[in-house]
Amino acid sequence: MRVNPVLALAPRLQRAGGRDSRTTTVLAVTAFAVSTALTLSVVAALLGFIDRAAHPVTDLEREAGAFYVTLAVTATILLVVPLLTLGGAAARLGVARRDARLAALRLLGATPREVVGLTLVDTALQGLAGAVAGTALYGVLLAVWTQIPFQGRPFTVGELWVGVPVVLLTWLAVPLLAAVSGAVSLRRVVVSPLGVAQRVTRPGLKAVRVVVAVLAFGAFMVVSVAGQALAAAFVGIMLAGLAAAFLTMNAVGPWALGVLGRVRLRLARTPEQLLAARRLLDDPRAVWRVVGGLGLASFVAGCLAVVPLLAGGPGGTREDAIVSADLLTGSLLTLAITFLLAAVSAGIAQAAAVLDRRRELSLARLAGVPTELFDRVRRREVLVPVLVVSVGSALAALVMFFPLFGLAALTAPQGLLLLVGSLTVGVGLVVAATEATRPLLHRVLADTVVRAD
Repeated sequence: MRVNPVLALAPRLQRAGGRDSRTTTVLAVTAFAVSTALTLSVVAALLGFIDRAAHPVTDLEREAGAFYVTLAVTATILLVVPLLTLGGAAARLGVARRDARLAALRLLGATPREVVGLTLVDTALQGLAGAVAGTALYGVLLAVWTQIPFQGRPFTVGELWVGVPVVLLTWLAVPLLAAVSGAVSLRRVVVSPLGVAQRVTRPGLKAVRVVVAVLAFGAFMVVSVAGQALAAAFVGIMLAGLAAAFLTMNAVGPWALGVLGRVRLRLARTPEQLLAARRLLDDPRAVWRVVGGLGLASFVAGCLAVVPLLAGGPGGTREDAIVSADLLTGSLLTLAITFLLAAVSAGIAQAAAVLDRRRELSLARLAGVPTELFDRVRRREVLVPVLVVSVGSALAALVMFFPLFGLAALTAPQGLLLLVGSLTVGVGLVVAATEATRPLLHRVLADTVVRAD
């Protein structure tokens, strides 16, 4: 019986990468598991609030049920992009080394269909394993979520259980999204395997990304100003505008890092500054995969900086106090999840970048470059983009919400304290996550055998 070449080559391609491929697989499955667990948790909370609004048991749930659903939808919009970003990054782990091996297969006669098939099999299996593990992690997290009160009482496990159909849909959707992301990353291999094999530099990023971002942010601000006239449609249009503006962060982020790389290259005065600037300029998309999660989280922090202003109004009834407390609790919970995602994403992406550069690092080490220089370059490569992206994203969110809240959003001490505290903790988590890859870098540098791939 004739064996399909894709199925025959898939396990061999995985084994060909050795220990590095196993490490990459573990990182990818971990990323898929974390994103799946938190996605299910976010969906569960949204469904829980919808169910309480439909079947209220207290006066607060009857009177403010729809308001809580709107808040839950807003939180879901703010969380879904970081979750999808982490999942997409997981599908592209080890892309440089995998592209090199697949490009070699293309040059040896493998068809584009077979090359894409190999990637789909590999990434889909990783996505499925991550989805199953993430579902188990979601079950564990239910014990945590049921301890947090909303509307005067905590959710029960039954209220936060998404149901078997949603779980099965997740097990189908995550591998599918993983396969699509993996296939998109192979466009260069399919079209120009020789360019990949020769390590040809990809085209630079276009400034049109900034135009798209400005239009999206401007649309949100215009809708904010015209909100009173839009009446009933205001909330829906605002949420749609927020989602569009949020999505553009992923488009403009790599371009902004490319500009930062050119500035740093002109200002470089030491070897580590020069190497860090060249790495940033050569592949701003790769650096964005490390710091992009923090950028999205900082944008969320900027959006939620107005919450203390909303929740800090004059005291009223017991229900008013509960709503104010819930606003703060929901905001802190949303921030905690986004910054946790940012740290996980940064650590995994940085580890993958080290493995992708194994050949380059090994050759430089054999040429006599000291290990300490690699450490300094790694820190400079991450630290400056982390600071620029976090502060810039938060400021973008504050500007976007200016028509709604004016200077109050910028001058309210509680809001500024929440924003500064969130950014400080978030930057610390991301830097710590990238520092956790130091042993992996040293392991790669200690290997004196330079692999052909």
